[in-house]
Amino acid sequence: MKTALFNGGYFKKYLSLTTVSILFFTVFITQSCIKDRLKIDKIAGGKWSPEFVAPLAYGNLTMANFVKGSKKTWQEDPNGFLSVIYSKNEISSIGDEVISIPNQNNDTTINFIIPPSLPVGDSVSANLSYHAEFSGNTNEHIDSILFKSGTLEFTITTDLNHDSYIEISIPKLTKGGIPFHKKLDFKYTGNSTTTKSISINLKDYYLVLSGGTAGQPSFIEQEIKISATKLNNPNNSPYFYKVKQKITNLKYYLVMGYFHQHSIDIDESEVIIDLFDDQMAGAIFAEDPRFTITLNNSYGLPASITFTELYAERDGQKINFTSSLLPTLNIGYPDFTEIGHADTTHFLFSSNNSNIKDIIQLNPHKFVFKGVVQTNPQGTPIDNFVLDTSHITVDLKIELPLYGRALNFVLRDTTNLEGSDEETDTYGVEEVTLRLKTINRFPTDVSMQVYMTDSLYNVIDSIFDSGGKILNAAPVSGAPDYRVTSGVKNTTYVTLTPEQLENYKKARKLLIETHSSTTNAGTSVVKIYSDNGVYFELSAKAKYTNNF
Repeated sequence: MKTALFNGGYFKKYLSLTTVSILFFTVFITQSCIKDRLKIDKIAGGKWSPEFVAPLAYGNLTMANFVKGSKKTWQEDPNGFLSVIYSKNEISSIGDEVISIPNQNNDTTINFIIPPSLPVGDSVSANLSYHAEFSGNTNEHIDSILFKSGTLEFTITTDLNHDSYIEISIPKLTKGGIPFHKKLDFKYTGNSTTTKSISINLKDYYLVLSGGTAGQPSFIEQEIKISATKLNNPNNSPYFYKVKQKITNLKYYLVMGYFHQHSIDIDESEVIIDLFDDQMAGAIFAEDPRFTITLNNSYGLPASITFTELYAERDGQKINFTSSLLPTLNIGYPDFTEIGHADTTHFLFSSNNSNIKDIIQLNPHKFVFKGVVQTNPQGTPIDNFVLDTSHITVDLKIELPLYGRALNFVLRDTTNLEGSDEETDTYGVEEVTLRLKTINRFPTDVSMQVYMTDSLYNVIDSIFDSGGKILNAAPVSGAPDYRVTSGVKNTTYVTLTPEQLENYKKARKLLIETHSSTTNAGTSVVKIYSDNGVYFELSAKAKYTNNF
């Protein structure tokens, strides 16, 4: 935030005008021959000391214009009161990285009998139902799955010495509403056993499982029909059909059940706060800072987050964030009517339930957080669902309403000077005086010094004899608005001598230092609104000596 109250950006604008004015007059004087321009070259010799006065710039710098051009995130209420917002979010691992489903393997042996009296060429059938176990990971059970990928394989071996076929039906495994059904033919070829295999891509199939409780497997309800046609071979009943069934490489779009407890890391992240970057001394005391943690959860299960790191830092100094609500926050979750959506939980921290004022009083450069999410923290089996894309987003927002006070708040900044010695030739210039007239509608007093330095920041000279007070604080109304009631006029003169102009020619950088305090030497609180600003008029007078 580059305002008179909290930073030095405004003075960059003022300084740039100062620099422009100096260059304007030195270039104007040195690049134009006065005698030629005024046609006085025929006049007898002597000294001529004219003065040139010219307006340079004027303008109305308001917070509204500043906010519009700022890269920061600003918030303005209906009355124009301003806040600056800093935020960062981190996203947890997604569902299919946290909740996985293991490969499934089932072996079943079915006995089959051909009646002794069955004539050659006639057929006999048998229908049976059986359950194929479907297990989740430890302490988990699964109710249903919408497959994203996976392979269902059947390998069936029989010792039947007659022709037959098998029909496999899984009524609760559907695709487009159509139940799974496959038929395998077994033609007897004289071998002792016959084996057939089939592989099915499970993409977009939906499976509903039966039975199962927490820690116990569910199962797939399956139906098998075996039909055999008697050949002119011996009847060696009973026969067997060995069914090997596998589901491998399973991925899901959606899975329902109970998925017990998993720990999900929230990686360390930082909220960068550049408001105080140029600060060298002093302090800002914010009256109503706010810190919000927003948790967006698209996992269909209860969760909680525990912050393992939550602190502010400035130049190596750290303050842990503390609150009566921490260290663990419960996270809401969507129900089955909200699949595909996220549930949002907000936690607001203020001075009433946290040390946020102490945090901001540190004038931190960053706010660091890291945490661990625990799913189903109570450990009580309830209905869960998970999408492959389910995740938890942790949004941290620091809101700094421009409401507070600044006590001897010192800011420093630098700007490079560009140009050659020829462009800054000061021959014949006795002095340049800049006049800055202001009408201040900011509730802050500001003093300023500008140092000329070499490329290594060694001070060569300064512009003001001492820190110049260039803005007088505007009066404000009482609580709760603390709004500026009228503008305050001020005129500042800066006179640059030939020595200063020579030093300016040698300088490669300008170092700006400002001292700011809010009304009544930083003891009164104020608020900043979008209509706060400064009207200025900048003019210059140059005194020039020339021989003729």
